[in-house]
Amino acid sequence: MNNCDMIKDLLPLYADDVCSDESRKAVEKHISSCPDCKAELEKLRKNVAVSPQKDGEVLKRIKRRLRIEKLVVGLISVLAICGIMLYGLVYCINDYKSMDMEKYKILENVSASEHDNAVWLNISGYAASFDVDVPTLSDTNGKHLGIDDDFDKEKKNGYGVTLKQRRIDDFSFSPTGSLKSFELKLFDLYEKEDMMKVFYYDDVNNKEYILWERD
Repeated sequence: MNNCDMIKDLLPLYADDVCSDESRKAVEKHISSCPDCKAELEKLRKNVAVSPQKDGEVLKRIKRRLRIEKLVVGLISVLAICGIMLYGLVYCINDYKSMDMEKYKILENVSASEHDNAVWLNISGYAASFDVDVPTLSDTNGKHLGIDDDFDKEKKNGYGVTLKQRRIDDFSFSPTGSLKSFELKLFDLYEKEDMMKVFYYDDVNNKEYILWERD
């Protein structure tokens, strides 16, 4: 190894000021008479001087990216929470609810009739704004299917119905609403011989209102 090769190995340590006093003196003595090694040292010093600035720019970019990522994550979290709240609100507003007995005049607008060997549910007035009719059965002990755990299907004797509508429809109720009337077939008399009555079931108060009884 020639003298220049040895000095070039020492130059990085000299530029960083971490070499021994003996090595420093050897480098300084050499570069005073060697333009190539002196140029190499200037190059190293230039890189060392610029490096902190570049590192600072890199750190700034990293911090900026982290801020952007935090904003994106925060925005996604807010949107997710808003979505959940909106879903919950829509569910609460638009879930099915039993129609108010008094508000919709259920007992005046719901009846049952017998013709064509079948029993029919007659619906008119405010009650006609229902969305779904939910059926139930009663047994001889007065228990109801889907309501009472001790309902006895072997003793079923009555067919009931409850009218429900979406809560949002309930909010928009107007006394001047629909006055249409129509029939819904409940069952054929010869097919449901064990059905001795038809009733409207108020599931809010667990109460039956008899609409039809078999002769």
